Amino acid sequence: MLLEYPIERIHGNLALTKTHEGLAFYRLASFSTSVVDVEERIKIQKVIEQTIRKLEKHVTFEVSLVPRDYLLKEKMDAMKRTLYPAFQELGDQTLDEVTARLTREMEIPYQYEWLLAVFLPQSSEGLRSFGEVVQQKVSKKAEQLMDLLGRQLKVPDTWWEDYARREIALYQLLQGLKPIRLNERQLFYHQRLQFLPYIPHAYEAVLAGRSVSNVTDTMIYPNQLGELKFVSEYGTSYLSILPLGKSNGILDHNFIAEKIQSFNFPVGLKMKVRFPELSGALGYKTRLNQAFVRSKNIVGEANRSGNVVYDRIVTGREGLVQLAKDIEAKEPILEVGLFLLVAGSTQEQLRLRVQTVLNVFDTAQIEVSRARFDQPTLFQSLLYGQKLSQTTRFWQHTSNAGGFAQYLPFTTHRSGSNSGFYLGRIDNNYGRWDTLKTALAASRFLVQYTPMLANKEAIAEKVTKNLLTLITGETGSGKTVLALLIFVQSLLTTIKSLYVDPKHTLRQQFLSVAREPKWVKENPLLAKAIQSINFVTLNAKDKGNMGVLDPIVFLEAEDAQEVAKNMLLYLGGKEWTLEQRTAISRAVKATIARRQAGEIVGMKQVLEALLESKEKMSRIAGEALFEMLDGSLLSLAFSDGTAGGIDFNQHATVLEVADLELPDEDTVDLNEDEKNSVALMMVLSTFCKRFGERDRNEETIEFFDEVWVLLKSKEGQKVIKSMRRVGRSDSNKLVLITQSVNDVDLTDDTTGAGERFTFYERGEEDKILDSLKLERNDFNRNWLRHMNAGQCVYSDVFGHRHRLSIDVPEAWLELFSPEVDTMQSKLEKASQER
Repeated sequence: MLLEYPIERIHGNLALTKTHEGLAFYRLASFSTSVVDVEERIKIQKVIEQTIRKLEKHVTFEVSLVPRDYLLKEKMDAMKRTLYPAFQELGDQTLDEVTARLTREMEIPYQYEWLLAVFLPQSSEGLRSFGEVVQQKVSKKAEQLMDLLGRQLKVPDTWWEDYARREIALYQLLQGLKPIRLNERQLFYHQRLQFLPYIPHAYEAVLAGRSVSNVTDTMIYPNQLGELKFVSEYGTSYLSILPLGKSNGILDHNFIAEKIQSFNFPVGLKMKVRFPELSGALGYKTRLNQAFVRSKNIVGEANRSGNVVYDRIVTGREGLVQLAKDIEAKEPILEVGLFLLVAGSTQEQLRLRVQTVLNVFDTAQIEVSRARFDQPTLFQSLLYGQKLSQTTRFWQHTSNAGGFAQYLPFTTHRSGSNSGFYLGRIDNNYGRWDTLKTALAASRFLVQYTPMLANKEAIAEKVTKNLLTLITGETGSGKTVLALLIFVQSLLTTIKSLYVDPKHTLRQQFLSVAREPKWVKENPLLAKAIQSINFVTLNAKDKGNMGVLDPIVFLEAEDAQEVAKNMLLYLGGKEWTLEQRTAISRAVKATIARRQAGEIVGMKQVLEALLESKEKMSRIAGEALFEMLDGSLLSLAFSDGTAGGIDFNQHATVLEVADLELPDEDTVDLNEDEKNSVALMMVLSTFCKRFGERDRNEETIEFFDEVWVLLKSKEGQKVIKSMRRVGRSDSNKLVLITQSVNDVDLTDDTTGAGERFTFYERGEEDKILDSLKLERNDFNRNWLRHMNAGQCVYSDVFGHRHRLSIDVPEAWLELFSPEVDTMQSKLEKASQER
């Protein structure tokens, strides 16, 4: 198929057509819409409407919804550069498996991108002198004459300079839509993409021969079934262009863009738009008056003959009336052609997809034409740089800016980051799925996750710099599985991780799986990584844990002195005399000085120093502390300097906190166990704080599971609040995991949360909606209730709020959620399979 490609030159985001008209190309950041966020959708429509009005003087523009290759392999390969050297092989394997699995499931993973191309007005505006105006008009006449002779004037290398000046003003007009200027590589790629529909390719390979003459380097073969066959060096595909025709009424509230993106296969959209001339013999007012006359004659004839006036005619006349009012009010009028682009790797796949599209739009009472014999000319007419032609205007729609905004252009479903590990998929469905696996299979919107993204600079569209993450939801909803997924993904990177586990079950759970022979044989690299985690259990009943929290052993001298002294003084409280307090302080300082000198000493040597003192009151203090220590939780913080365990230099640590009895916030009289627990929290708090702020150039992430255990006490709240303040400046991320959204509602802490993963919590629907800043209504409550286990509402650092289906590799899921089958559960499963 021979084509006349309309674009002759490009420079930056500017293109020059062969008719010597300039266009400016932009990628639009895209408004992310959720099925439940009606208020946000209304706001988006208003922004679109206001911006489109401003384009009237540009006369012509085009909008493209491009289902472009997700470039999954390139993204996963890029992630390999962030892996921790010790786990490089495991990380490579994990990322390759994700690429292979998603490609197997989706054939070509893709993402949607909105492009806007606006013709720059050809006027004398901005010319500096009368001579320049005359020169411009002479040049235009010369171009027309050369066209008649079949020749073209040579385009100067500086052709783009004048257009660049005009583009600056256009860029300012578009600010409401968050435009991003395409660079020259991106502009070439999108031009080339028109000739590679649903053909897998490597981004850099496409850019290798970057010249306008290579844009059309594809053979195109039409057939009489309304299909175009594309044959390129990267593969073969088939395409059908489906114009949107008449609808049962105006296309208001049909949200065409959302409907298109609801398919589980890629569907493109081209919108060719122009502001028509209103005055003159062929102007819109004249045509509108003629339409009124025809409509009046049809209705009059029907009334005289007693025939029924069809709804289509009545609705059409109402549209004409509204159009007349808009023109009278000087409301800009638009002519819009809408065209769906459906592609497949085979003819059979294409035909099945086309039929699916036709069925969905038929249900919505929107006519979609097959245009079987117009495919070649439609393809030519829809190329970038072409305007509404006689071919495309056959299916045009008339609208005002408000009506155009109701197509919901420039909106898509996005969540998470453009880089990072794969986390799951957006679920656009309102109802409940049969299973989580069904929900995953129905979605093509992939979600990647970069935990440290919030505190990075120059990230477009980011709305927060807060690294705090909240994961909430009832037991069994999937919150711990998600937390462990992020923890193990972080383990594979250079991020240093700490997981605080008050349930003290993680060591047993992880190691029981990571030592199971069959699982280890199938996952040797993952088993090795799990076994490398530094598991520290704060369980005083196990003598092997004695001294693991000794502040003199693992803290720097200054911190060790402060923590050790405060802990010992707290244990005696008001009972200590001034003489005893002084003795304790001196004993701590002397022991730390010995350790700095190279001796192997710890908190036990502080007690020995007191017991060996010549001063009676010092010996009494030492004896009292020794009695408190004997057989109690405090033994975790007292060692002779040889204890191992807690360590800042470990890449990943799981800290199991057992038997802490923290007092409730309003408790005044503390029993011995509560007092000892508070003393240990002083050490634990300092460790967690120093873990996050010890090296500002080192990224760290801390997970606090069942955080309500800590937050019920003043001491626990101090730990969390101090960690929240470490945050951004020290590249430390805090992840709080708990059952209720109310557990982390610290009214005197205004730092808020950067992102939330909110799983369902029965009976707390309104509180969940409040935390997500969504309206309290039955529609939204039911949306939450319809979530499956393994689904949550993800509010990311860009302000997007979507239902997310978590996707965990099978081997990892066995690690995070090992099944313990009883005889009864086995019988139940067997009966369900009959």
